[in-house]
Amino acid sequence: MGRPKVDGRPGGKKAKDPNKPKRATSAYFYYLAHCREEAKKQGRSISKIAEFTKEASEKWRNLNGKEKQEFESKAAADKQRYDREMQQYGGGRGKQAKDPNAPKKPLTGYFLFLADFRIRHKGRDIQNKDLLKMAGEEWREMDDSQKMPYEKKSQEEQKKYEVTMAAYRRGGAAANGAGAAVDDEEDDDEEYEDDDE
Repeated sequence: MGRPKVDGRPGGKKAKDPNKPKRATSAYFYYLAHCREEAKKQGRSISKIAEFTKEASEKWRNLNGKEKQEFESKAAADKQRYDREMQQYGGGRGKQAKDPNAPKKPLTGYFLFLADFRIRHKGRDIQNKDLLKMAGEEWREMDDSQKMPYEKKSQEEQKKYEVTMAAYRRGGAAANGAGAAVDDEEDDDEEYEDDDE
């Protein structure tokens, strides 16, 4: 049956962002490029790539630290280039740089609950990881009627956010007040996902 198509592309792959920086090259790949250059200088044909790569891989494993230094230095420099470009591209997370004036997304019902949960347990000597685990367990055990106030508030905040976001998109960079939520959601979300595993 195969994978579903995404954007008309087979295999379900997303289209590549042409603005995303090229990944950093590893020391090993710099070494492979060196081996290809050497083979070219010697007039050797590289018709059987698998054999050539296997041979180069064995040589790479037998190189000592000093012999690898040249390639590792190139890789380190390219890694710095990549990190710098990713920072400009969008904070190293593969997202476009975030506009600090953009309205902040509203908290989900769970994160509104989590804020209350933190207040209830304030002053206790509980590590953040344990606190998040406790909150996750309590949330899962709650029935729909107990979750409803948080979900309802989240929906109200979502409506306010959509209004301010529409104004922002029109160029009004509307007062980032109504409907703005605490920007900790992403951090809490990542922490919560870690604990849930």
